[in-house]
Amino acid sequence: MKIRVITILLLAGVVCACSTTDYRSRKKVTQGIDYSRYPGNEIYYEFTSDIPTEPSVLTEETISQQAEPLGEDEDFTSENIASTYGNYGDVVVNVAAHKFKLGPSASRREMAVFQKSLDKAYSVALRKYRPVGFTYAMSSVGAVNPLSDIEVRCMLSEKSANDIGQSTCKLFFETISSSYVELMQEAK
Repeated sequence: MKIRVITILLLAGVVCACSTTDYRSRKKVTQGIDYSRYPGNEIYYEFTSDIPTEPSVLTEETISQQAEPLGEDEDFTSENIASTYGNYGDVVVNVAAHKFKLGPSASRREMAVFQKSLDKAYSVALRKYRPVGFTYAMSSVGAVNPLSDIEVRCMLSEKSANDIGQSTCKLFFETISSSYVELMQEAK
């Protein structure tokens, strides 16, 4: 027993003697290196040819139109802001959200039926009101069973939301509820 204790203490002493607690003996990280002098940090653009002044692919009708040069603080210009607003789209906003309870023992089967009713409701609302930017987001919010509660958010473009947003989302949610009940009865 004494030999084991002495051997363990001797080995511990050898291990401690090999390691050092002097942190200055480690390799020092050199401070003050100027990384801006390295060649990889230089921005270099190489143009193999001159930038063409006229497009070569377009027809002569388009070539004859001259564009105005940009000002110092401009990087994008548009002749008609209202027309570009339609081209680039509108902001999509949440109009309404509704929580659907599929039941505490909801499974893949109920989720598949719910997805079918969601798709049907989307096409019904889209066909009736034709809202711009109409989409939805679905997330599971059940505490114990994630599929027991499903939250659906109805989203439309800002312009459509102001015009027909409430009626579109109301029809969307009502159709989801009614078609889910119908499809579940058919599945049984």
